[in-house]
Amino acid sequence: MAKFDKTLRDIIQNIPQKFISILTGKKGSKILDNTFPSTKERLADLVLELEDGSVFHLELQTQNDKNMPFRMLEYYLLLKQRYPDKTIKQMVLYVGDGKPNMQNYLETDKLKFSYEIRDIKDIECRELLESDSLEDKILAVLCKVEDFETYIFSLIDELLKLSEKQRADYIRKLLIALNYRPKLKVKLKTLMEERKMPLTITEEMAKEDPFYDLGYKKGKEEAKKEIAKNMYFELKMPVEQIAKVLKVPTEFVEEIIKEENKT
Repeated sequence: MAKFDKTLRDIIQNIPQKFISILTGKKGSKILDNTFPSTKERLADLVLELEDGSVFHLELQTQNDKNMPFRMLEYYLLLKQRYPDKTIKQMVLYVGDGKPNMQNYLETDKLKFSYEIRDIKDIECRELLESDSLEDKILAVLCKVEDFETYIFSLIDELLKLSEKQRADYIRKLLIALNYRPKLKVKLKTLMEERKMPLTITEEMAKEDPFYDLGYKKGKEEAKKEIAKNMYFELKMPVEQIAKVLKVPTEFVEEIIKEENKT
């Protein structure tokens, strides 16, 4: 998932103002250095100065991690050392397809530390769709999307205004973001086949993203096998959920996994 995580990090580095405002209640004013050299280098997902002068540190998390409080404390100390006179605000934003169940605090006999955890799916995507920023609009797909068709057609209208090169870059980002929402990714594939949507997915994009095999060279069953493998081995989804999303028997998925493990 490293490539997917890097793409999300790239999106938020462009300071999608509406998104930052939803998370903090304030606008971002400038990006700050997010590298922390030491014996082991630390790279935060986003370190941003807000309009009130405080420092906002955001970590994107796709899976629950029991060590998250220790990681956030380490970042807090590094940030406080770098910006001793500034207020440090920290948040873990869960972008995975399940629910966050990590602790947001650390307490010992000598220490009491806490930070905020939010689930991106609790954010109404409507607010981001009203933004002028395409980064905001792509991030909206990870939020609470109640009408996916309206969302995707609205986004396509915006993408068609761009140059071919710019459009291809944003489509690639959208497809990668959708890896965190496999049900919506399958739905987009279906919409494109049924509605002949004016959204070009090149063969190069498909090769980069085996989950989203549009069937350029494969039949439907073969495409489902590729998607199922990606869901299981890359997204760590349970067999029952994969079968439900792809509308296939659990035995179909189990056989695919069994065959893949032999290779």
